[in-house]
Amino acid sequence: MSCCATATAAAEARIDRCYSPPPRVDLEATEQSDLQTALARLPVQADFTARLLARLHPYFPLEPPARVLDVGAAQGVAVTCFAQRGFEADGVEPWEPAIEVSRELAEHTGEKINVVPGIGEKIPFESGSFDFVHAYSVMEHVDDPDAVFREAFRVLKPGGGFFFGTTSAICPRQYEIARFPLFPWYPTRLQRAIMDWAKDNKPELVGHTTRPAYHWFRHRKVKRDLERIGFAKVIDRWQLRGGESAGMRGRVIDACAENRAAKLAGDLVTPGMEYLAIRA
Repeated sequence: MSCCATATAAAEARIDRCYSPPPRVDLEATEQSDLQTALARLPVQADFTARLLARLHPYFPLEPPARVLDVGAAQGVAVTCFAQRGFEADGVEPWEPAIEVSRELAEHTGEKINVVPGIGEKIPFESGSFDFVHAYSVMEHVDDPDAVFREAFRVLKPGGGFFFGTTSAICPRQYEIARFPLFPWYPTRLQRAIMDWAKDNKPELVGHTTRPAYHWFRHRKVKRDLERIGFAKVIDRWQLRGGESAGMRGRVIDACAENRAAKLAGDLVTPGMEYLAIRA
């Protein structure tokens, strides 16, 4: 399959972007949700969690009662879904009102979860504490992505896995700010200036978050950074999804997993990125 044909097929097939949907810029930021919103998200998140575990399994079989950490846990919805599947689940979240909602959620569901104050750059857990670290729609909002990568590595046990999904600088489509077409292709300084302006003057454009998406990542650099930190194996979204779909969609995904040109075409038309990094 040629590069152009792959890109066209990928666009027509509307490849499932991520295991978890990106934030909606016309709604409040995820961390600002209340208990009822968190409860409404649980069934959808549970489905995504099941899909994620299935995707991870060929490369990183994660089974209960493994210990899981969710970075940027908000109200603990993902943490709850892991707990419901039998995992020992913890979360780190910087916004205290969201942590309060996580406690209400735990009381309502009866699940034993632990969401603590903290940031990804300084995870408040001991080294080698977790089998799996999960960070979805988080890396683009932090102050220092490299520090978050290092902290994820630090708190993982040998052989542990780090899965994250974040923004892509090479795909022109994005879901972090409304009314700015081709935003990932803007110069970095202009991106930050626009995000700061929107946060202060048009917060509805960025979902009313106080931490808009300042970082836009490039695939090759992300893989190099993870390998430099010490992750032994880095698996991208196309590899994770290989063999799970039939028909044209399945052929496109498999082509992206196996062919460098097809992968580039797929990354150009598919927003965001996902990686599983495994510690030696």
